[in-house]
Amino acid sequence: MDSYVSRRGHGLWFMLLMTALYNILILILLKFTNSYIVDNLLKLLLVFCNLYQVYYMALFVSLRCTIDEKNFGIYAIGSFKKVIIPLTEIEGYTLSNGIIKGVKLYGISTKNFEIGKFVIDKIGLSRMLVTDNENVFYIKTKQINYAVSPLDYKKFEERLISHDVHSVEWEYKVNNSYSLHRDKHFILPLIIVSILILILTLNPLVLYLKNVIPNIMPLSFDQKFSPIKMGTGKQFAFTQMVYGVLNMALLFCMYYASYFCAKYDRKSAYKYIYLSLSVAIIFLIMQFKILINFR
Repeated sequence: MDSYVSRRGHGLWFMLLMTALYNILILILLKFTNSYIVDNLLKLLLVFCNLYQVYYMALFVSLRCTIDEKNFGIYAIGSFKKVIIPLTEIEGYTLSNGIIKGVKLYGISTKNFEIGKFVIDKIGLSRMLVTDNENVFYIKTKQINYAVSPLDYKKFEERLISHDVHSVEWEYKVNNSYSLHRDKHFILPLIIVSILILILTLNPLVLYLKNVIPNIMPLSFDQKFSPIKMGTGKQFAFTQMVYGVLNMALLFCMYYASYFCAKYDRKSAYKYIYLSLSVAIIFLIMQFKILINFR
């Protein structure tokens, strides 16, 4: 088995810099915010950003690929992240240099490196594992392309050719006929988040009309969940309904982002609707927490 480490560019320094900037910005916002909701959302964002950056930095420094008598393999973070492709399923490869042009579905990138899933001009849907944009190999398979940037690219190419994998050219066509409405993996979370947003929006109104909400209710909280502004039950119901409307707006944006991604890659479209679902759950939990503690 031959193993090929990836050519390391300057991407790691870029990711370290962006991680530092994210942390500084969010910590500054946390210092000046005095809202329970904003405080918790910023803390969740801080955790997410750090996990996201650390994951891609780990991918960047550990990427390597292998070729044996039967398979082409891509490994990262030890064997935690791996892709094994039988050589018989590889339809060919193409070699590229310079700035990579395309649409990012998810991942992290600059003009010098790309890690994630992208739609590359003239290549199509590709899982990019490129740590440097010099001598990038696009490996074509029936389902998706894989892009790697081995340091010893000449030996890598010779090894591919020795296994009857040759340089080819191909055309990519966007699947405009794909319909999310027929995809149960998309429709189910869409229905769930829609129901949660309706509950978030209508629940305080119904409780107010039934006189279940007390006459005096907290409208905002500090980081320790202590009320800093009180108002009437009507004002509380209106405030909570505004949160519901904001979640509706987010769902609307995420739906169209999913629709855009679906014509390139349906699995990438799911993450947007799950983002809206996560935010709706957070706001609904906060609403019930207020109602339980102050009724």
